[in-house]
Amino acid sequence: MITYSAIRRINGEVNSLPYKSDAELFGTPEFWAAITESGGDCEDFSIAKYHRLLQSGATPQQLRFATCFVEPSADPDKRNRYHCVLLIDLDDTTYVLDNRYPNPNEHNFVPYEWHKIQIAGTQTWEWALGADRSFG
Repeated sequence: MITYSAIRRINGEVNSLPYKSDAELFGTPEFWAAITESGGDCEDFSIAKYHRLLQSGATPQQLRFATCFVEPSADPDKRNRYHCVLLIDLDDTTYVLDNRYPNPNEHNFVPYEWHKIQIAGTQTWEWALGADRSFG
C-alpha cells in the first residue's frame, strides 16, 4: 500500500531531474517516454512517477494521467500552455503530481483548466468536466 510520504518522496525525486523539451532530447515535437537522467518534459516526468509509484505499492486503479492548460493569462494560444500531470487517489483525496510543484497538491487546489483525464486502470481517456473540446 502506498503512503502519502512515499508519494511526496517520489514526486520530489523525479522533479529533481532536469526539464528538457522533446525537441531538445529527441528532435521531435512530442515523444512520450519516462524521464531519464538526461531530462524530459511534463509527460516524461508523469510517466516516471507512474512507474515508481507502482513499484512502491500504488495500484493502477489509483493512478491516472491528466492533461490541462496552465496559466491562462500567460499566452492566449492554448497549445503553448498544454501540460500533463499524474493524478493519484489516496484516502478519498486526489493528488496532483506535477513537475511544476515540489509537493503533491490536492486536485481542487491546482489552478489548471482540466482537459482530458485517463480512466484509471485503462488506456482510455475522457473529457474533463467542462473541457474545451475544440482542442485535440
